[in-house]
Amino acid sequence: MSDAPAHHLFCLLGPVDVKKATLPEVLCVIQVCLEGQVSRDSVKSTLSQGRKPSGDLIPWTIAQQFQDSEFPSLCGARIVRIATHPDYQSMGYGSKALELLKDYYEFKFQPLEDSKTAYDDIDRDLDHEDADLLSEKIEPRSSLPPLLLKLHERSPERLDYLGVSYGVTQPLLKFWKRAGFVPVYVRQTPNEVTGEHSTLMLKTMDSDVDSSWLQHYSSDFRRRFLSLLSYQFRDFPTSLSLAVCYNKKGSDLCESTNLTTQVLEHYITKYDLKRLDLYCKNLADYHLIMDLLPSISRMFFLNQLGDTKLSAVQAAILLGIGMQHKTVDVLSKELELVPTQLLGLFNKIIRKLYQVFMSTTEHAIEESLGLKDQPDVPFVPKQIGQGLMEELESADRSIKKKQKLELERLKEDFEIKGSDEAWDEALKSGGNTILSIRSERPISDKSNKFDFEPPKKKKKSFHKKGGKK
Repeated sequence: MSDAPAHHLFCLLGPVDVKKATLPEVLCVIQVCLEGQVSRDSVKSTLSQGRKPSGDLIPWTIAQQFQDSEFPSLCGARIVRIATHPDYQSMGYGSKALELLKDYYEFKFQPLEDSKTAYDDIDRDLDHEDADLLSEKIEPRSSLPPLLLKLHERSPERLDYLGVSYGVTQPLLKFWKRAGFVPVYVRQTPNEVTGEHSTLMLKTMDSDVDSSWLQHYSSDFRRRFLSLLSYQFRDFPTSLSLAVCYNKKGSDLCESTNLTTQVLEHYITKYDLKRLDLYCKNLADYHLIMDLLPSISRMFFLNQLGDTKLSAVQAAILLGIGMQHKTVDVLSKELELVPTQLLGLFNKIIRKLYQVFMSTTEHAIEESLGLKDQPDVPFVPKQIGQGLMEELESADRSIKKKQKLELERLKEDFEIKGSDEAWDEALKSGGNTILSIRSERPISDKSNKFDFEPPKKKKKSFHKKGGKK
C-alpha cells in the first residue's frame, strides 16, 4: 500500500470513544484503486499494436472489448476488495460501506472550510528537516500523521464511474446488482486457479458528464452475451445467466421498444405464425416450434417486444430452452420442476408472446387499409339463429294468436242479437213458448229416417233322438 499511491483504504468504524487512546473496532474495509485518465494517442497506439498494458484494468479491458479509445480518458475507481469483520458478516455493513463510498465521491460529505489540517503541518515539518542520510539518526518519531482521517477532512477525487472486477457467482452478482452496478463484460474462458469467469461491472456517478455511454455498453454486452449462451456459457446455471442479462434495476438503461412488422418479419414468417397458432391451440407438440425459440427468446431479452412481462420462472424457461439449448429433462432437473409442469408453463409463455405477434400484425393491416384513424364503431352482434326455448315460445305465441282470432270469429257467428230491453218485453208478453227450428229438409225425408222393419225371427228346428230331421 505504501508503494501504490493510487490505492486507498476506506474503513467503516463502530462508535468511537474520544477519551480512549485505542484504535476503534473496524467493521468493514474497502480497497479502492484509481484508474483512467489515459491519453487518447496512447490508447490508439496501444490498440493498433494489439497490446494490453498492465495496470488500469477496467479502462484497457473496455477499450479493447468495445474498441472505444475515449473511455480510458475518463477517471474512475475500481473497487479491489471489500472485507467485512467475520463477526459482522451478512449484516449489511458491506452494503452500507459501499453506499457511503459512493456518497463520498459524489461530494455529499462537505469538507471543512479550513483545508489546513494537522496532517498538512506534519508533512511541512518533515519536508524542512535535514535530509542528510549520513547524519540522520534512526529513532521513533515524536510526531506522526494520523492513521485514519474522517471523510470530511479529505477532498475526494472527481470520478466518472465506479467499477469492480470479480469472479462471477450468484451471491456476488446479486450483491453488486443490488448496489446499482451493471455488467458490461464476462470473460469467455474461466480462470485457471478459481475456475470462475471474470466479470466487469460499472456504475456511473452523478456528474455533469453525459453518462449515456453506459447504456450503449450494456445493450451491446447483452446482445453479445445472448449469442454466447449456446457456446462458452452453455454450462452456466440458468438462474445465473438470467441474472446477468435480465437486470430489473438496470431496466432504465435498456429501454424497451415496441415490436414492428419489420422486426417481426425478420425473425418470423407467416408460416411460423400458423405453427405457433397450432401449438397454442394444443393441436401440435412443442417440437414443431423448437426452431423458432432462439429468435423469440432473442426478441424478448433484447426488449423488442414492448412492455411484455414474464415471471422469473417463465423467463428462466425461455432462456434455458431458447438460448442455452437445454433439453426439457435437463432444465426440469435444474429448476426442480416436473417436465409436464415445465411444458405447461412453456405453453403459457408461447401463448402470451403469440398474442403480441398477432396484435402487431393486426395493427399493420389496419394501417395498410387506412382503418387506424377512423372512429370506433360499436359492434352489434347479428342474430344468426334462435335457441330451442326461444323457438318454442315463439310458436306458443303464434298458436295463441290464431286461437284468439278463431274464437272471435265464432262469437260473431253464434251471437244472439237483441238488446236486454227487447228480451224483457218478449218474456213478459206470455205468448207461445214453443220454438220451431227452421229446416230445409222435406218432412218425408225426416220421417223415413226413423222408419225401420223389425228383424225377422228364425224358426227353431227340433231334432228327435235317434231320428232324422
